[in-house]
Amino acid sequence: MLRAILWKLGSEWATLMRVLWPRYDRKVYYFTFGANLDASVLAQRSISVFASFDHVLENARLQFSQPGFYDQHGYASADPGEGSVVYGKIYLILERDARRMDYFEGEPFLRVHEKVFSEVDGIRFYYYRTTRIVDGLKPTREYLDYLLKAYATMDIVPQAYIERIKATGVLEVFRPMTKTSVFVRDLSSWPGVLQPVLLGYERQLQKFIEFTWHKSLVQWAVRMHDN
Repeated sequence: MLRAILWKLGSEWATLMRVLWPRYDRKVYYFTFGANLDASVLAQRSISVFASFDHVLENARLQFSQPGFYDQHGYASADPGEGSVVYGKIYLILERDARRMDYFEGEPFLRVHEKVFSEVDGIRFYYYRTTRIVDGLKPTREYLDYLLKAYATMDIVPQAYIERIKATGVLEVFRPMTKTSVFVRDLSSWPGVLQPVLLGYERQLQKFIEFTWHKSLVQWAVRMHDN
């Protein structure tokens, strides 16, 4: 419970700092390959992009291996994959927005993602990778369409890659999760009598995260596209 509260309070604090002290002279490069490829998602999060370019991340594989909010629900992750590549975009964003993005991606307190740093042509950038790879997960139709819509505008993405992602099965039935992932990491290590209680605990906290994920008391005041 405390981690969920700290995550939300930290998110609001990071947004408030973006409003009051945006520090436009401090920017970083961020590589995205998931929903943030879509402009509507960036607008929903009030993230300003000052420059962008297509990029191929080497020795990584796009998988929907980050557990989501429902049974078999998954988000994209650039997992280690020798010889494989992930296509996406590198954005130039404010450091303040990068900090806010950490909260949208559940990096502080929830620890569902880790930040991985790399470099291309002298440009240092980062991306998010799941801290716990889970096989057999599926994205929602809406989420998968964010990726496919972006790929259609990117000349660097091979058709074979697009077809592979297009063939991904999507989550059609939104059932309550049957496994814990964020707040109770190893449910099987607990006594059997406590497992249903802990699963219920996980479900309730996940509902809180999902409900408040894109809600903020101060984000309305974020000024976008300022240089």
